[in-house]
Amino acid sequence: MGETTPTNQGWTYINRIQPDAAGETVLLFYIRRYPHSSGEAWRKRILSGEVRLNDRPTTPETPLVKGHRLTYNRRPWREPDAPCSFALLYEDDHLIAVAKPAGLPVLPGGQHLRNTLLARVREHYRETPGPAPLHRLGRGTSGIVLFARSESARQFISEDFRRRRIEKAYRTLVAGTDMPDRFTVDVPIGRIPYAPTGYLYAATCEGKPAKTECRVLNYVPDGNRSLIRVNLVTGRAHQIRIHLAVAGHPLIGDPLYRAGGLPAVPAAGDRAALPGDIGYHLHAHELHFTHPATGRDVHLTCPPPPVLRTPAEEAGRFTSRAVS
Repeated sequence: MGETTPTNQGWTYINRIQPDAAGETVLLFYIRRYPHSSGEAWRKRILSGEVRLNDRPTTPETPLVKGHRLTYNRRPWREPDAPCSFALLYEDDHLIAVAKPAGLPVLPGGQHLRNTLLARVREHYRETPGPAPLHRLGRGTSGIVLFARSESARQFISEDFRRRRIEKAYRTLVAGTDMPDRFTVDVPIGRIPYAPTGYLYAATCEGKPAKTECRVLNYVPDGNRSLIRVNLVTGRAHQIRIHLAVAGHPLIGDPLYRAGGLPAVPAAGDRAALPGDIGYHLHAHELHFTHPATGRDVHLTCPPPPVLRTPAEEAGRFTSRAVS
């Protein structure tokens, strides 16, 4: 379902000035909050009229006042290619579950506006209001994403997520084989300064509690890697990537998080990795929840890609490498 969109229609970003930004100039406001663009790039946008203050042209040096309304009218741009097809896993009058491909973001952000799972699902169903995603997966993560088709379903499932009543299981491929068959990572996750984006989620003692339970499904000694089943007790941003890196077993192909749970330092001349960069193998495999209308248990599964299957699943039989 769905095709890529070469060029979108542009987008308008709106900011209402809060007390902590009062007194800043228009230019400083954008530099501090959106560091992915240079100060010179923001200056050019302001001078060209793409940025307006209270619906009027402004200058880079104009001071801001609490309650001011800034708008940035971003011109249409060509979005990065993304695998915009999705598979339907479950559907009724209240909920939709789809299989998101790796490489497709769930929500708009950065360079992606039309090439998102949200846009594709709403284009397919064309309902008013459109289906609303009840949780997120990282751009590089594949697997189950649940959407609400009614406000009552949205409120019910959102509350169950908040109260940790919903069970989520993932599969991933990590570096190393020197680990117990089962282990738990219990390390806080929070924001740390990160120049390319202003901040980044990482392991930090000042963060919020986060807990991840892991079970090895298969050791691959000749490749020095292991297939892991992960159950999230909490649901912090990039939790699996961070926690397995903290455990000394970062995800194979993850360009951002190194062993220890902090961002990798780029080599001289290389671009710093960003949270949306892909290349790792992570799949939302199972989702278990109570149906908001019927009260019955719903257990959804999404078959993992070949790289995240056990030898038994691939061959149809058990092998000595499988871990029970």
